[in-house]
Amino acid sequence: MTLNLDLTQAAGASSGDSSVLLQWRNLSVSVASDQSFWKFRSKPKEKNYILKDANGALRSGDLMAAMGLSGSGKTTMLAALSMRMTADYVQGQVFVNGLLVGQSEMKRLSGFVPQFEISVNSLTVREHLTFVSKLKGVPPAQMRTIINELNLENCEHTRISHLSGGERKKVNLAGELLTGPPILFCDEPTTGLDSFSALSVLKSLHTLATKHSKAVICTIHHPTSAVFECFSDVILLRQGRVTFQGPTSGARTFFEGIQCPLPLNSNPADHYFKLVCDTENQAALSLAQQARRRLIQEFHSRNITEKCSTLDNLQCDVVRKIVKKNHQSRWLTQLSLLLHRGIIDSARSIREYVTVTMLFLITSVTISTLYFQVTPTNQTAIQDIRGALFLMICELLYTISYAVFYMFPQELPLLRREVGERTYRLSAYYAHKALLTVPKAFFESFLFVGIIYGSVKFATGFATYLGMATVCSFASLLAVAYGYLFSCICGSVELSIEYANIIFLLYALLGGLYLNVRAFPVSKFVSFFFFASEGISVYYWRSVGSITCPESGRNSTTCLPNGQAVLEDSGYRTTLEAVYVNYLLMVVEILFVHFIAFLSLRRFVRRVGFY
Repeated sequence: MTLNLDLTQAAGASSGDSSVLLQWRNLSVSVASDQSFWKFRSKPKEKNYILKDANGALRSGDLMAAMGLSGSGKTTMLAALSMRMTADYVQGQVFVNGLLVGQSEMKRLSGFVPQFEISVNSLTVREHLTFVSKLKGVPPAQMRTIINELNLENCEHTRISHLSGGERKKVNLAGELLTGPPILFCDEPTTGLDSFSALSVLKSLHTLATKHSKAVICTIHHPTSAVFECFSDVILLRQGRVTFQGPTSGARTFFEGIQCPLPLNSNPADHYFKLVCDTENQAALSLAQQARRRLIQEFHSRNITEKCSTLDNLQCDVVRKIVKKNHQSRWLTQLSLLLHRGIIDSARSIREYVTVTMLFLITSVTISTLYFQVTPTNQTAIQDIRGALFLMICELLYTISYAVFYMFPQELPLLRREVGERTYRLSAYYAHKALLTVPKAFFESFLFVGIIYGSVKFATGFATYLGMATVCSFASLLAVAYGYLFSCICGSVELSIEYANIIFLLYALLGGLYLNVRAFPVSKFVSFFFFASEGISVYYWRSVGSITCPESGRNSTTCLPNGQAVLEDSGYRTTLEAVYVNYLLMVVEILFVHFIAFLSLRRFVRRVGFY
């Protein structure tokens, strides 16, 4: 049965907590085998199965452990079952209370806790949960209840970066429980924890399953005896196949019945794991071992059948939750909350930012020292001032643009998860990142230009300084947009830098110092170096009225008697109106480049799952 039933009637059913039965049949995940570049694809690609024909069932009140060797398919099964995996070769059917569900329905019915902590570490526990609650429309009272149930009261005002491993796991768990999902998937919830912290996390999950009627399934690698006792059911996988599912309470009796008793003082998990996940080849097994495996498989099938038959399929309750309109905060609300989180993160990283800025300003001090007290009083000084202006914008634009290459690769796991879970829209995230760079670009541009302006004796009036710093700020915003573009296209810092080196070199050549821009009447307008170089040159040289020429060169074409002649010699325009047009062109180009970068980022975010 699928969702093709009377949704209106189902949505109008009485509310309240209901039991769920999660069942999966013939669940498989495969990848195409690699083929040599030189071989023609005369044959279709062969499939290598990571997970093959997995069957199982989970119901409310169960805390199920999925165990197996490394690479046996535990996380793959969890990702495919929770439908957090994006792949062309995911096959099989997943049912909730007898209804065939898809990805969007599963997201509404379940929560997924990843193996590694994915959050903004500078936030406190309360700030993180408040951020998620506001985006998902969860009232503060419900958030307070979750904090109390997971015993996070003592650390709710502590930054996530200062929490212990167990507390971080609980914070991730709390974020998923805010919307009250009836099904919970946890990938390796005890990874990196000591035995005491691992037991504490599992006890919290056990309480959720038993007292709050949740269906919880966890992947776990090597549980201790105390941790294993927290589970009500166990699934064992071997080479991508489910070899056993059964209740932990009945497993001992079953294995004793097939002459495989639990050794004295041994860990049950180790014993059952060895019995069904041994590495011997099936053909090399003895008759007794083959018979034992058949009995285990029969017990596995019987357990699934019994689990599915002991729970009524309350389909109306499931459909009501699926068709219920999820709270979706407005785009502007998402943007404001993301900006608030970004500002808090930046404010708490102020020490690091100050250190980086001081190192950045060393360059401006160096330029100031090299060109100290240079004034446009003679022909020789023209070359010095041209070099100082161009070197200033090059150092500024290169530094600002390269700084953003690290941003998206570092935040991509968090971004994939939060966008995949529909916490906010990708466009809101990208917009908040772009907006946060605006004050930074203006601050650094005004500071960098100001140090050089005061030292190199550019002193032709404060208005000239404002104009030079402003045009550098707009050029910096365009350089940042290109930095975002390369980062979003490449997806890695190394590739971004390699491609940017080539493109930025071409843009620098179009700046006007190395080549006469008259030869590039159109292509020069794609270069942020040109916009900055022409802008600061016009602001500076237009106020220079007279430049001394040597007697021998007064009638020579090399003599540039005033600032306007210097601009014409460089191939730049000479009026402020041209600079104002450049501002408009930069704004249009900034928006266009950001749009292309956003489309590239969306491709990366949607490429794989977010488990």
